[in-house]
Amino acid sequence: MKPTLNLLLGLSVIPSVLSAAGTKKAAAKSDARPNILYIMSDDHAVQTVSAYGDRLCRTPNIDRIAASGVRFDNSFVCNSLSGPARAVVMTGKFSHMNGFMDNKSTTIFNGEQPTFPKMLHAAGYQTAIVGKWHLGSTPVGFDYYCIHVDQGTYYNPDFIEPSGKKIYQGYATDLTGDKALEWLNGRDKSKPFMLMTHFKAPHRPWMPAPGKMDMYEDVTFPLPDTFYDDYSGRGRAAKEQKMSIAKDMTIGRDNKMSNDETEYARMNATQKAAFDKTYTPIRQDFEARHLAGDELTEWKYQRYMRDYLKCISSVDDNVGRLIDYLQQNGLWENTIVVYTSDQGFYMGEHGWFDKRFMYEESLHSPLLVSYPGGIK
Repeated sequence: MKPTLNLLLGLSVIPSVLSAAGTKKAAAKSDARPNILYIMSDDHAVQTVSAYGDRLCRTPNIDRIAASGVRFDNSFVCNSLSGPARAVVMTGKFSHMNGFMDNKSTTIFNGEQPTFPKMLHAAGYQTAIVGKWHLGSTPVGFDYYCIHVDQGTYYNPDFIEPSGKKIYQGYATDLTGDKALEWLNGRDKSKPFMLMTHFKAPHRPWMPAPGKMDMYEDVTFPLPDTFYDDYSGRGRAAKEQKMSIAKDMTIGRDNKMSNDETEYARMNATQKAAFDKTYTPIRQDFEARHLAGDELTEWKYQRYMRDYLKCISSVDDNVGRLIDYLQQNGLWENTIVVYTSDQGFYMGEHGWFDKRFMYEESLHSPLLVSYPGGIK
C-alpha cells in the first residue's frame, strides 16, 4: 500500500499504537495484544530509502517493512532537530508544549509528563530502549535502557544502563542491534513488548563500519538538479545558512582528510588499520590534485555521499537482523514494526547537507509500518 497521509510523528502513529495496546483489563482477557518494535535512525533522508525510490542506494531490509505493510509518503516531523524530534515522539506534543525545544546541553526532558512508554508499561507491556536517547534525562517508563551518552560515538561507545556507564567494544550501529536482540531474547515472554531501537547513524561525521570502508568507492553519484541553486528570489536566510557543502562541510573532519579527534581516538588498532587502508590513499590522491572551485565542491559531495551511505548500509543490516529474529521466533505476524528517522536530511539539494532549514528535505521523514496480523 502507498497511502498519502500528512501526519506528525508522535501525533498520529503513537495514539493508534496505544489504541491497539488496550488496557490491563483487556490484557487479562487476552494475551494477543501486538508487540511493538519502533526503529528510529538519525538524519536518515527519505531520498536514501529505496522503498521510496532507488536512485541513490538500496536498503533491502528496511524495504521489507514497506513490502509487508504501509509506506507513508507524506510523513513530516515537527522539529528537525534530534532531541526535540524525539521529545515529540515520546509525548505526542509539539515542542513548545513538551518543553524540549533545542539541543542545548542545559535542556533536559521532563520525564514526569505523560509519555507513550509509560502508558504502555502501565498497560502491562514490557518496555525497553536501546541506542540514542539525547534528551539529557534518565529514561522513564522503561523496564530496561541502554543508551548513548549525549550524541554517542560510532566507535567503542559509552552506553548508560541502569547499572551505570560502560564502554562497549565495537561499532555503534552493530552494538545497538546486539543490545536490542539481547533484550528480546531475555525479556519476560509472557508479556507483550515495546522496544525502541534508536540508531545513531547516519549522523555526522558519517563514520562507516570496518567492513563497509570500501563500499561505494567506485560509485559516482548524480548531482541533484538544485545542486547549484543561486537562491534567487529568496531572502538572506537561504543565502547565509551554514549548511553549504562548498563553504561549511569541512574537508578534514567531514570528508576525513584528517582524523576526527573523537572518533579516530576511540578506535582500537584493528579498527584504525581498516580505516587507514581505505582513507590514506584517498587523502594522498586529494593532496596531489589541488582541487578548487566547483571541482572541489563536487569532490566533497561525492565523499559525503559515499560515507553517509556506508552508514546507512549498517543500519539496514541491523534492521534485517531484527526482522529475522521476529520471523524466526514466530513474532512477525503479531508485531507492529515501525521504521522512521528523527528528521530528514539534505543530500546535496540546494547545495546543502544537514537539516536546519525549513524546506521539505529536512521535514520529510521516512515512515514505514508493518503489522502483518492487522494491516494488509
